[in-house]
Amino acid sequence: MTTSRHHRLTRRESQQATRRRLIESAAQLFAEHGVRGTSLIAVAENAGFSRGAIHGNFADKDELASAVMKFVIDDLGPKLTRALASRASANERLATYISTHIDYCRREPTRAAAIIAAVGYLGRKADHTQHHDRRSASYGQRSADSVADLVALFEEGQSRGEMRIFDATTMALSLRSVLDTAVPAHTSIDAGEIIALFDHATRSTDNADPEGTHS
Repeated sequence: MTTSRHHRLTRRESQQATRRRLIESAAQLFAEHGVRGTSLIAVAENAGFSRGAIHGNFADKDELASAVMKFVIDDLGPKLTRALASRASANERLATYISTHIDYCRREPTRAAAIIAAVGYLGRKADHTQHHDRRSASYGQRSADSVADLVALFEEGQSRGEMRIFDATTMALSLRSVLDTAVPAHTSIDAGEIIALFDHATRSTDNADPEGTHS
């Protein structure tokens, strides 16, 4: 006789499952209504919980927005890291990085829209905070971390003569701005156009594609 055994969640596992459901609920509502247009109670009710669940997991909306941002970054981040980890040229890795990000936004439009809302909300909060608290400082660190790998890619490309000389941080921030705002808002955007734009902006003239076929 075959018996089925149901795994009974530990208290910690149950808490983690509740927290994840709340974060996914918040992502959905942030994508639809924005962070400011979403109440904590609405997040709890949308996830099937009472208001006590949300207050038991998040101190306030800032902490919830940070959790949503981390949730999406933790999902997308490893994919982008793999795109940069190959032995291909810096130009080819940049193209793969861009296409990977755009493909993700097309597959996960709700998460893409949610992170735009969360980043915009937290960015404005940080800008208007005269005395930066720990969370606004953490936001600034995440912003810096989000472009660190791109800065490293650009600097490597420059050192190898594959890319022209430019300010790597400015270029990285420009690319992230396009990927984090324009792309999720327009999921039908042509990935090839974005790739061509940044390839043209970064590629060394000594390493130009004579046939104009690079994409």
